Amino acid sequence: MSTQHFARRFLLVIPVLLALGGCGTTLYLDKVQGTVGQPPSPAATGTSQVSATNAVIAQDPRSSTSSDRWLRVSRTVATAGGGEYTANFTQNVANAKVGVDLVGFVPSSAPIMMTVHFESGAPQAGIPVMHIDLLPSGKIRIDDSTIAGTFKFDNLIGFFITFNLTGASPTADVLIRGGGEDASLTVSLPAHVTTRGLGRVRIVAPFEGVNAPNGHFFANDIVATKPN
Repeated sequence: MSTQHFARRFLLVIPVLLALGGCGTTLYLDKVQGTVGQPPSPAATGTSQVSATNAVIAQDPRSSTSSDRWLRVSRTVATAGGGEYTANFTQNVANAKVGVDLVGFVPSSAPIMMTVHFESGAPQAGIPVMHIDLLPSGKIRIDDSTIAGTFKFDNLIGFFITFNLTGASPTADVLIRGGGEDASLTVSLPAHVTTRGLGRVRIVAPFEGVNAPNGHFFANDIVATKPN
């Protein structure tokens, strides 16, 4: 990671560290490494999966001379969904807190939707917890119903989510910063999350309709932490 990139990420992650109240257990860590054009190297903590050739390592979208590597997720067929990346935590977290953060980047040359799904892990993998869309219009949408802010294309977009899965009314404190109007709000989660838990993140280029343009977006620095 470049020094400039690290400095920007450090400034973005401060609110998460404060929210989590200090150090904790790393459930997932993928700083996205590997050979350009190939699937990413294994995650440092946890396990990852990608779909075929639609989710591969790419150069830094901001600089062709940078040594930094990113995950590029693409949709190449307008009538189907595109690439998919799944981050599997080392454990499924229930009745506890967990923080998830990652960085996205949507180029103005390919403004397709970027969707991040938060779901339960094994043994009941895939039960929805919450999902966030970065829309081609530049808006940030949560669970298909709430427009929470805006982002800018060709700009780093930081996702910082703190899930409180305790008690009868689980919530997620959402902070997304992407050069536009920050999305900063608390979201109510389904009651089943308290027991079924959170154990994976899926980043996908979803099907948007037959008239949607093909294109791609980028992701990096995917981290999940359970506070002490």
